[in-house]
Amino acid sequence: MTQIRVNPESVRGYGRQAGAIFAQIHTELTKLVDDVVGVHYFGPNAVDFKTKAGQLAADFAAKLHQDIAAMADAVRTSTSNIAASLGGTPISITVDNKAITPPTPAKVDYVDVDTEALTGLGPVVGNHFTALANHLATHQRALGATDWTGAAKNTAVEAVARLTTTASGHCQAAHQAISTYITDQVNASVAADR
Repeated sequence: MTQIRVNPESVRGYGRQAGAIFAQIHTELTKLVDDVVGVHYFGPNAVDFKTKAGQLAADFAAKLHQDIAAMADAVRTSTSNIAASLGGTPISITVDNKAITPPTPAKVDYVDVDTEALTGLGPVVGNHFTALANHLATHQRALGATDWTGAAKNTAVEAVARLTTTASGHCQAAHQAISTYITDQVNASVAADR
């Protein structure tokens, strides 16, 4: 026999928290893209670098938005099943899936590279990815902490755990790609000045 219990306010509270967490993820992604494109680096190579790095970050943002939309859908499906059988309202989590478009890098007639700013971009990018990983973990814990037991919750928790693992993998891959690109650009800039 399976015990089924749903505290509607606990589940609604989770829905509000999840919506807020996903909004924070969107904000963090926007900051990531803006910081990558806004680094103090100007000239033809800088435009290429910022365009490619900005697109790497924007592509990652699109993948992560798909991951969190799938999480929201998994929760909606499970809470819809509970609502249908026990009464109540399914949880609908709002996910801002608006595309993040990198700003257009400024084109100038000179070259201006602050290698410290370019080198410092690595830790800035790292901080954004750490924040994203923390948001994903907080969301997963919030769902697990709901006052809700039964097969529907287990299904939702398992789906979100799988999707969180996928999203975390996307974070790691994107962080590595962007960091490598930054390091390569720093090395190229320093080598060109010898």
